[in-house]
Amino acid sequence: MKLPLLLMISGITLLLFGGIPAVFEFMNMQGFFIDPTSSLFPAHWFIMIYGFFGSLIGNEIFVALSIEWSGKTADNRLIASYLVFTILGIISFFYNQQLGFIFILIAMNILLYYSQEYLGKSRIGINPTVYNWLLFYSLMITIVIISVQIGLGYAIPYLNLIFPTSMIFAVMTRDIGLVTRIKISSSRNWENILAFILLVVGMGFRESVLMLFAWFLSFHASGLYRPKGRRYPILHLTTAWIYLLIGSIFISNYDVFIHSIAVGFLFNTVFGVDVVLMDLFVNAFQKRVSVKPSYIPFFLLNIGLIMRLLYDFGFTTPIFILASPLQGIGILSFFILTLRQVLIK
Repeated sequence: MKLPLLLMISGITLLLFGGIPAVFEFMNMQGFFIDPTSSLFPAHWFIMIYGFFGSLIGNEIFVALSIEWSGKTADNRLIASYLVFTILGIISFFYNQQLGFIFILIAMNILLYYSQEYLGKSRIGINPTVYNWLLFYSLMITIVIISVQIGLGYAIPYLNLIFPTSMIFAVMTRDIGLVTRIKISSSRNWENILAFILLVVGMGFRESVLMLFAWFLSFHASGLYRPKGRRYPILHLTTAWIYLLIGSIFISNYDVFIHSIAVGFLFNTVFGVDVVLMDLFVNAFQKRVSVKPSYIPFFLLNIGLIMRLLYDFGFTTPIFILASPLQGIGILSFFILTLRQVLIK
């Protein structure tokens, strides 16, 4: 089995491993009579951030973006080492949080080491762009965040959300024009740079004003307010930025802040960048494919998330028991529907 494919399969497996306990936990809060995964829930956030998103981002850096920039994938030994330390980190976290963080710190340093590839000229002579540098600095920030928690001796869960959020934000500074076909001027790079800084600092210190400025700058730079282009990614990415706005406004409500960004912003972005995601599948399966996207995952995910946010705001109704299952089915259906089209072609 090729390592990019193994990394992808590991990511989807960790998505289930981290996501299912969250579904049962919320259903249990609504009065559901069983919770068979209760022992796994305390590590839910760690598995999702460094397991699932870590695998997804690792595949981007080692494979998809690497082929575009340098014309080759990372050395198999690097990919294998990253995967091993990621898995060790997830397993260790259940028994010793600090040991789990140490293994993940090593994995992040492997990513950082390889990301230096993007700071040189591309295979066709292009100099590093804003996204190259933001990618690199995002990993440096992540390493600092993990190191701080190791030094403190305890975890601060929401801080770790900066890793996937800043990484996906960095990649989107380049890819948003690609996937939406919206013309974006390079003169707006300063907006993305400032938005990146404000987003990281705002999330780190949970400062609503900073995050609102980050949202405004990034939304303006994205061109999403001009609805001309591919409807599928524009719908998903606009929805993602709406959730980022909600998380920024209601940052004092911890659950709303976390779910708006971790589910609303991140997963709608992942769903929306179908063109970029295809690069992962193409390189994992070694075949060129054209996938017809489905809107079913979008509606399932967001109906469930709206229910969850209403609950976080204090509303209650028996139907909210469906909130987490709908989100879980929506996320899983996205990968199933996409992989199904890849595998049968």
